[in-house]
Amino acid sequence: MYEPAFPDFPIPERQTKPRTLGLTMMIDWGMGLARQNDTVESAGEFIDFAKIAAGIARFMPRDLLHAKLASYKAAGISTSPGGLFAELALKMGRYDRFVDEVVQTGFTGIEVSDNLLKLEARDKAAAIALAKSKGLTVFGEVGRKEGSMDDASLVQDVANCLDAGADWVFLEASELFAGTEVRLALIAELARRFPPTKLIYELPVVIIPGVSRDYKHKICSLLVKELGTEVNLANLEWDELYITELVRRGFAGDTSHPQGAYRLAGFDPAE
Repeated sequence: MYEPAFPDFPIPERQTKPRTLGLTMMIDWGMGLARQNDTVESAGEFIDFAKIAAGIARFMPRDLLHAKLASYKAAGISTSPGGLFAELALKMGRYDRFVDEVVQTGFTGIEVSDNLLKLEARDKAAAIALAKSKGLTVFGEVGRKEGSMDDASLVQDVANCLDAGADWVFLEASELFAGTEVRLALIAELARRFPPTKLIYELPVVIIPGVSRDYKHKICSLLVKELGTEVNLANLEWDELYITELVRRGFAGDTSHPQGAYRLAGFDPAE
């Protein structure tokens, strides 16, 4: 049972696990098992999914990978390899075998993306359907790394993924946030067209040129302000989980969250 300290301080309510809103995907760049277990012990209540990023699973010792996936599973955290790994398998014509290997290795989910690979809508839908038929949780991802999709195409891609059976859709950060530009109209259209339970907004990662931790924090704050405490977020680092929870609850040092802890306490943003 999750019982936080200082319960008499009012903060926005959050669903507890297993939840349908306010989901968080933590990105795992190959952290050691001890750090992973420490992170899960400390902040596991705020981790719903863990993604072994990109193709890192290809380099990791098999026994270690099995142990990591088993540890996440025991904590009720879904796991998946990075979408770029699936893209490589699709390009090589061995996606069917890859899906079987994902299951055998102990992952519970898979990401189907076309960041680099140009997939026809029917081929992307087929890849999602195949993974679903194997019992995997499926994350469709929409958007390209260079952020080149127009609004209508991106919205249609989301619909295609969901129609094919994807459980959730990751929204590529590069499509929504580019430098100082934020596609607020597109974010509003996505929120209008699709259930909030199905969309997961990726935060920009700091390995991308020009992306800093303070910019990532700014984008996180913007999404919470626009879409609320229970917005689904992806690409959190292990040491950003509590920082993000502060942002979700409006307890992060500013009064921008309309229903946040500081507003509830009577802080006026105009003062």
